[in-house]
Amino acid sequence: MEITLAVPLAIVLMVVYLLPSLIAFNRTHEKRWLILAVNVLLGGSGIGWGIALYLALRKPRTSPELGRGTLNSAA
Repeated sequence: MEITLAVPLAIVLMVVYLLPSLIAFNRTHEKRWLILAVNVLLGGSGIGWGIALYLALRKPRTSPELGRGTLNSAA
């Protein structure tokens, strides 16, 4: 395999492998460091990669109290 094909292929494979972490950091996910750890340490198994992708794509939990204006609402 020539270097002209090997380098772009390696870059594409690296991006696909780290896709869950890239998504988590792009979305500033609350648990992005956990997702990165799962992705790097367990991602090679396929199952770990799927778990990391699931964690990166799931919607963050929001407390019903948030956004209600309970703090500093002494009006």
